[in-house]
Amino acid sequence: MGLSKTQTKRLGSILTIMFGEDMPSELLTNLITEGYIKVNGENYDLTEKGLDEKNRLCTLAGLNIKYSSEKKEISK
Repeated sequence: MGLSKTQTKRLGSILTIMFGEDMPSELLTNLITEGYIKVNGENYDLTEKGLDEKNRLCTLAGLNIKYSSEKKEISK
């Protein structure tokens, strides 16, 4: 089963943050309000909730997208 429209938009927004790309302020505000990202100076970082949501949605979509720090944690 594929992702819903809402799930697809959320995953795309989270991945946009991960890869440091620009995104519309409305989507950015939604991610901050929902607790998926936090402001870190001029940058944005995924929160623990955001990381969990990214992993959940990637699993549902059949994707394996990880930060390099996540790969190190798994191999320990």
